[in-house]
Amino acid sequence: MINRTTVAFFFMGILNNLGFVIMLAGAKHISEGGTALVFISNTLPGLICKLTSPYWFDRVSYFHRFKAASILFSLSFIVVGVFSRLGEGDDSNDLSFSVVMQLLGVALGSTAGSLGEASLLALGGKADSYGVGELENFSDSDDDDNNQREGGEVPEDDEGHLGEESQSTEKSLCIAAFSSGTGLAGVAGFGYIYLFTHIFHFSLSDALFIALLFPFLYWKVFKLSLLEYTVNDYDDNETTALSRQQFSNNNTHLEVFDESSTTDDFTDNPNTRNENQIFSIDSGSFSDDGAAATQEDDNTPIQNMSFMERFRTVLSLWPYMIPLFVVYFSEYALQSGVWVSIGFPVDDEHQRSSFYIAGNWMYQAGVFISRSSGAFFIFPMWVLWLMPFLQVLNLVVFYIIAVHHYIYNQILFVGCFYAGLLGGAVYVHGYGRISKDIPLAKREFALASASVADSFGIILADFCGLFIQSCLYQANNISGAVVSCPI
Repeated sequence: MINRTTVAFFFMGILNNLGFVIMLAGAKHISEGGTALVFISNTLPGLICKLTSPYWFDRVSYFHRFKAASILFSLSFIVVGVFSRLGEGDDSNDLSFSVVMQLLGVALGSTAGSLGEASLLALGGKADSYGVGELENFSDSDDDDNNQREGGEVPEDDEGHLGEESQSTEKSLCIAAFSSGTGLAGVAGFGYIYLFTHIFHFSLSDALFIALLFPFLYWKVFKLSLLEYTVNDYDDNETTALSRQQFSNNNTHLEVFDESSTTDDFTDNPNTRNENQIFSIDSGSFSDDGAAATQEDDNTPIQNMSFMERFRTVLSLWPYMIPLFVVYFSEYALQSGVWVSIGFPVDDEHQRSSFYIAGNWMYQAGVFISRSSGAFFIFPMWVLWLMPFLQVLNLVVFYIIAVHHYIYNQILFVGCFYAGLLGGAVYVHGYGRISKDIPLAKREFALASASVADSFGIILADFCGLFIQSCLYQANNISGAVVSCPI
């Protein structure tokens, strides 16, 4: 179902990932011999953000998170743009001051992208739990007080119960729309850099200054279309009166707080509001083909869980996190290590740069197509586990071809497209399964927490990519690698 909400998640997916992809596309402009350093700077800060998110996301509102992400995106483009211009004409492969500052700017964008991605996955899971579009209908009611609230509420029917669509755990349309948007961001990001640097012959800094429009649009889309899904939460004090409505959803018992019996405990100010969980839960297990079961007597809301309880909950998501880790490690080892070392001919720096851009564009096209599939179906767990190992095989084949030049022509772009299909499918179907399998009360937390797995895979691939690139440069008698091949 296409409506304002799913369209908003789609565009947020594009805008959230554009900065990440633009930096990847401009990696060889930033550091020719150390492309993987750009990849690392584009991943490591985001990994730290995602790794710590389970322990502080419930204390910082969505409003503040997206505001911070918008500012960081802007600073990233400014810093990289300014120091890219200052470093023009420096052809050395050393880590000059301008390169270091550009890497710092890339790191700011990495933090923004991961903060936004983890938040949007969680918010998408929340919106899907309510039923796509139901909050839009609810906000059109005649209740002036409700119409004035910037935060959304759980929709109810005439009898005071949650609507049938809200109880569904089968739909992940918002997550699918966001995933599809992130896939299109890859195509758009590489296309953007290619258009400005290869067609219009602009410098990277000029392209980045023009890109400052994107953080502005990012913030406006969130405020205009998604702020209503950041549910009003209650003040944590003893005088708060909460009436509770109970209903059953399969084997899950939920208690939903009703705002109608409160007075001034809820705030209309998004700056002071927390999006803590409003559900408590008694659950038997996740779905039959999903993750491990939760404790049957675990009624602890996320915001009341201890550090170790949250840590154990994150570890219980391993059936989803391992496929994400493996597929991302393989595809980013391809991008940061192998594809930067291929060109027709390989000793031509311009041709290597052209293959890197075109190969990544084909990869991103595959990602977009496969990530868009989540709106129609969700793969079973065995398929989710099969695809990462196919990606590992893809990495091995590409490495052998890069060394020995078997089938060394444009047919390799088909392999790049195939890598994108595998990577995008694991992403959307992995998070789709989490949204489908995990009990409602833990779903936001699980979606935000599991996103650390792909970042772990990317950062490990980026470190390995430094040495993969150096070994392939050595095998092809190319100079300029920033590290020495260990073999």
